Amino acid sequence: MITLRKIWAVMLLTFRESFAKKTFLVFFALSTILHLFFILALNVDVINGAMAMVKVLGQDVNPARGIDLRKMIIGIESVIATVVFSGGIFLSIFATANLVPSMLEKGSVELLVSKPLKRWQIFLGRYVGAQAIMGFNVIYLIAGTWLILSIKTGIWHFSYLYSIAMVMTAFAIMYARMSLVGVATRSPGVSIMVAYTVLFFSPFLVQKDRIYALLSSKIYYYFLEGLYQVFPKTFELGEINQALVMGRPVAGWSALWSSCLVGTAFLGFAMFIFSRKDF
Repeated sequence: MITLRKIWAVMLLTFRESFAKKTFLVFFALSTILHLFFILALNVDVINGAMAMVKVLGQDVNPARGIDLRKMIIGIESVIATVVFSGGIFLSIFATANLVPSMLEKGSVELLVSKPLKRWQIFLGRYVGAQAIMGFNVIYLIAGTWLILSIKTGIWHFSYLYSIAMVMTAFAIMYARMSLVGVATRSPGVSIMVAYTVLFFSPFLVQKDRIYALLSSKIYYYFLEGLYQVFPKTFELGEINQALVMGRPVAGWSALWSSCLVGTAFLGFAMFIFSRKDF
């Protein structure tokens, strides 16, 4: 219990630091704008469970033809979930990249390690703080749009809420690697470059078998397979996210659990390096 309180204290410190730097407020403002858009711009007339008329920004959309309301709402929520998964992680990488390097700055790190806290507690609290920043905004955005769309249309599509867990899990996996790079290099720029490199190559690594078929040497197979296993499988996690929201069967869960295992290993290694550093 005492350990949890110490980690909680570091997490709150991280949260307040993000708030002071306006990072948190920018995310909150963008989410609020999207909420206001759906509140003010979307009007739906429903007759016998089917959508008779839709108005977007005051303009009629297919007023003369009934539209399946549930399919439309699931489609809208699927688009939001996909945008939040890719765009949210993209922006969060930039917003949180400095949290670990700034903690290691001269003066800050000496103050932290002088506290009655174990080093792994400090590092884990910082990591959890980054997840809390991301988590609050994702919950606010996803749950908010879900409530607005559900109340306006009467369609309560609960599967949309799965995207909260998927986005937070994907970011936690990604940030474990960023934390390792941050503690090793003390550079937010390097952390950002590594994270964006992972995002860029993830779709290509899914096609590793096809790529290998075009190559001649076996060493390329081991190289591609090694990258595939070490890199976060963000592309496949995005596909799982979309399948869950759309209510479709998930093709496989191996990308999720393997990414979680490797992410946990990276986080553990980052805490080990931080514990061994001389400050």
